[in-house]
Amino acid sequence: MVYVVESFRENMGLQIRNYIEPSGQRNSTIIDAETGLPMFWPTLYASSQLRAKGVSHSTLQSHHRAILYLYKWGLILNIDIENRISTADGFTRREIDTLITLLRSRISELPPLPSNSMKIVPINSFRIKNSDIWGALEEKTMQVNPSTFNDRLDYVRRYILWLCDYMSDQDSLASKKKKEAIVGVGVQFSKVLLSIKSVEPNTIFDEPKSLSNKDIRTILQLINPLSSSNPWVGMNTRIRNFAIICLLLDTGLRSGELLSLKLKDIVFDKKGAKGVKVKRRQGSKDDPRLVQPSSKRDERELPISESAFKALDLYVTSVRNEYKDASRTDYLFISLSNHNFGIPLGSITSITDMVRTVTQINLTPHKLRHTATWRFCTQQKKQGRKWDEFVEQLILKFGWRSEKSPSVRHYARQFIKDEMFESVIREQDRINTEMKTLAETAMLELKDETQS
Repeated sequence: MVYVVESFRENMGLQIRNYIEPSGQRNSTIIDAETGLPMFWPTLYASSQLRAKGVSHSTLQSHHRAILYLYKWGLILNIDIENRISTADGFTRREIDTLITLLRSRISELPPLPSNSMKIVPINSFRIKNSDIWGALEEKTMQVNPSTFNDRLDYVRRYILWLCDYMSDQDSLASKKKKEAIVGVGVQFSKVLLSIKSVEPNTIFDEPKSLSNKDIRTILQLINPLSSSNPWVGMNTRIRNFAIICLLLDTGLRSGELLSLKLKDIVFDKKGAKGVKVKRRQGSKDDPRLVQPSSKRDERELPISESAFKALDLYVTSVRNEYKDASRTDYLFISLSNHNFGIPLGSITSITDMVRTVTQINLTPHKLRHTATWRFCTQQKKQGRKWDEFVEQLILKFGWRSEKSPSVRHYARQFIKDEMFESVIREQDRINTEMKTLAETAMLELKDETQS
């Protein structure tokens, strides 16, 4: 097996270990950093409750991270979680409140907690009120988004419920009353966490999720391989990142789908049609990445514009095909760093993070997906098509499950606001031309340098 350790911040003595099984399946477990041994209860839970249900590796990791927060909380407050459950002592409401605060926060923001800060209060009589010690943490701006927070609440809640049920069943010497008390610990804990669920505000009707045309133009000017303001040093890296962003702007691929592309997935025929095939490759033995990118939905084939194809062709012919080490993998986008050179690229967040840092535009891989979706909608509007005439095509192109998807509903609402389209359509025509010109110019410049 191949291993990599993902350290948990604050050196809490616990780590997530990711590894590849002989079958090619990706897996992970929580280990004690000192001994290197898996933690018994989280490992049993993962194998019996999560892996048995076929959850994805990324979902398994999310569960593990939430459980790590739980044990971090136990270490801070000197709480032996399993002992509290087995003795049916449970957890006070004040203790649970601090756990909720921790789950809402980034672990790096955690302040030290004095040992005398806790006061034991019956769980059924304590009113919700955070301690002064944790007040500073509540005020931190770097908190996780509501969706992540809700997931953490749910994952921790499920784990504690399972742990209470399992421990009550395994104690053959315990009385019926004791077993019920142990189960009750989980029930009370679950009730508190269920009452705390954060509501994520709906997107304002007039607020688009996509980038504005002004932002797109700013980003394209920055990532132009020939631009003096381009933040990447090497020309090859510039060309690769230019191709990635252009392809995402054009197709709306999820980052996992983009990173799963192989050279053979590029489609072009004699009639001039160009596109890419999205394939599901979870568990591939030829993929050396321990955390393997995944395709969320069914396989599909997407057309790509001439401008995006120019950028992709520039990368393949001028960068990827020029390196012998690149032949070690069939995956399309490869790492160009000295340490991992030639292996499949593992993430694109560093690319969007760099653009966001330089431009102050809130760019993420998923923001590019939303932008591509909106660009597609405006193209349909330009052709005079109504929503009902292309919604099925939209679902197939972007890999959503049905019209009931929240994202599809969002664009349905936006589409009916006709006044949003006219100026947008004109701007997008100009942007498409600029993307194509940038790629062609870069190609000519590279050829001139080679010949000289």
